[in-house]
This record gives sequence, structure tokens and C-alpha cells, in this order.
Amino acid sequence: MTRETLHGFLFVALTIAFTVIGQVLVKFGMLDVATKGSMMLQTVGRALTNWLVLGGLTCAVIAAVCWMLALARLELSLAYPFMGLAIVLVLVISPALLREQVSPIRWLGVLIVCVGLWLVARK
Repeated sequence: MTRETLHGFLFVALTIAFTVIGQVLVKFGMLDVATKGSMMLQTVGRALTNWLVLGGLTCAVIAAVCWMLALARLELSLAYPFMGLAIVLVLVISPALLREQVSPIRWLGVLIVCVGLWLVARK
């Protein structure tokens, strides 16, 4: 594996990390912001002034930059399937941090994603 390829995978890993962190931050921020029956514009306005939501959106921008750097070094058909790891990590984190219930069918879906990632990684 070349140095360029290793750097590509590092940027894929950073993309995944910032994507997951960003999603969790936005969710925590929206738990603070969203109220039942509030108007959509009011909710969006409050969200755009919430530091957790803004932090999550910042993470999304950083993830996008890392993704561009990854794609400059890797084939899209190799790099893109690894974005499925973000799905896996969010599903693992959601019950622990957000106290969300994860159904067995969702766990099965994550298992299928993991098998697919294993197949892609084997080339």
C-alpha cells in the first residue's frame, strides 16, 4: 500500500469521525431546540443559534473537506463503501448517548453493512 493510499484512508477515517460526531451534536442540539407544536421557521431559527447544532454543522463542513482530500487519493468505488461505517457507529452510539431504542432489525441491517464493508476491503 502506497503512502498516498494510506493518507487517503486516513482522510476517509476522519470523514467518518467528523460525520458521526456532527450527527450526534446536531441531535443533542435539536433535543434542546425542538418543541412540540412550534413552527418550522422558529425551530430552524433556534437551531441556527444553538452551539451544539452549529458545532455539528461545522463538523459536517470539516468532514466534507476530509472527503475531498480522500477522493483525491483513492478511487471512489473503494472509498465510498467505507462511509457505511458512519451508519454503524451512529447506531452503536445512539443507545448509549441518546438512550434510543434500537430494534433487532436495525442491528441486522448493521451486520449486513459490516459484511459488505468486509467484502469491499478484501478487493
